[in-house]
Amino acid sequence: MAQINILAVIGKLCPKVERGRIIELDDLADEIADQSGFDRGDARDFAFKFAKEMGDHLKLGDYVKLGDIGSFSVTTDVDLDMRVSYRSSRVINDELDADFKGQIVNRENTGLDDEGFAQRWLALHPDDTVVMRDGSTREAGA
Repeated sequence: MAQINILAVIGKLCPKVERGRIIELDDLADEIADQSGFDRGDARDFAFKFAKEMGDHLKLGDYVKLGDIGSFSVTTDVDLDMRVSYRSSRVINDELDADFKGQIVNRENTGLDDEGFAQRWLALHPDDTVVMRDGSTREAGA
């Protein structure tokens, strides 16, 4: 019989977007070239120069706002490990909400609270004990 924390249960069972294909900068540049009539080499050159300039501005600590794409900024943790933070625009968020075509795993767990996640876990793993946030436990059939 294993003990598992409710936060670990939620992490394993919460709905998630299943990762699709990996799209590289070259791929985006090729798609832009096809749609716009730009020369493929010029589109790739522009894309790589754009990415370099964006990186250069982020290195300066600048906040890079790209209209309907969203905003990029640099954050750090207590050890000064730098990370780029991306905040999508409302336009992108609205488009995703209205017309997402990817796959969602664990969709059936949408809207569950801690107790719901614990019960779902125990239905799948009846020999486990789930430790709730307040330290109480849940077991199958209890």
